[in-house]
Amino acid sequence: MIRIGILGSDNSHALAFAKLCNLPMENGEYRYPDVRIAAIYGNDDAPQHTKDVAEQGKIDFIAEKPEDFIGKVDAVMVVYRRGAYHVPAILPFIEAGYPVWIDKPVAVSVDDINKLRAAVEKHNTLITGGSTLKYNYEILALQNKVQSGSLGKVTGGAMNFPGDLESEYGGLFFYGSHLCEMCLSVFGYDVKSVYATAIEPKNICVIAKYADKQVSLNFNGNSNSYILTAYGSEKSVTMELDISIIYRLGFEKWVEMLHTGKMPLSFDDLVQPVYMLNAIQKSLDEGKEVALDEVK
Repeated sequence: MIRIGILGSDNSHALAFAKLCNLPMENGEYRYPDVRIAAIYGNDDAPQHTKDVAEQGKIDFIAEKPEDFIGKVDAVMVVYRRGAYHVPAILPFIEAGYPVWIDKPVAVSVDDINKLRAAVEKHNTLITGGSTLKYNYEILALQNKVQSGSLGKVTGGAMNFPGDLESEYGGLFFYGSHLCEMCLSVFGYDVKSVYATAIEPKNICVIAKYADKQVSLNFNGNSNSYILTAYGSEKSVTMELDISIIYRLGFEKWVEMLHTGKMPLSFDDLVQPVYMLNAIQKSLDEGKEVALDEVK
């Protein structure tokens, strides 16, 4: 049995992942027969809510401190709402040799990314995480259309998803990673620069510029419908995003990594959204186009 420990109980992701893993499906079988969420630590939460999450998610062990996971789990997930807490919290487990999942955003600062990279390379750690939206069916379908050439030469696109510059959990970093990761997954990880403007905190537009195309990213927290578009020389396509099973699609990639020892993304691709979000914030602060190389 692969035992997983979760750092953080306040985020809805903790309970969602626990239910996926620890509760049987309608047919009485478990979706992942040899994987369980075995422990949780909730320093980001009220003790009673941590207990409620553990009870509802059938998590047997509530840790008093992160070190209590040692010997009780085989892998660790960190799902704190604040991305600034992720790398400091997970580094001890990387150093101890545990495979890790880091929830979105993987980090906030480039300094934390540098620390994470050094630790992963030193200890040869299996690492994944970020937004589960990059594994959404519509995202993968659009990715296939873009990369297969069925649209002809792709010259651009447009996407929307919520974002909030005033989020108490780190501003645009809290939700912004979703849209950045959707863009990177579909159109490629080689974004050259970004230019961002905002009308109000929940209405931000970003132009992500590639060498041969540009994509409009609309961080709009006032819309409940999410639309994906790719423009090609032979054909353009638009589809609506269904987010109803995104937890499962992302968790399956995590479980697959634990079984196979193969990371679903390279380290560079995993952290590219952090550089992108830093460039977006710099563009908003300075009112100019910002190359991603400027923030690395």
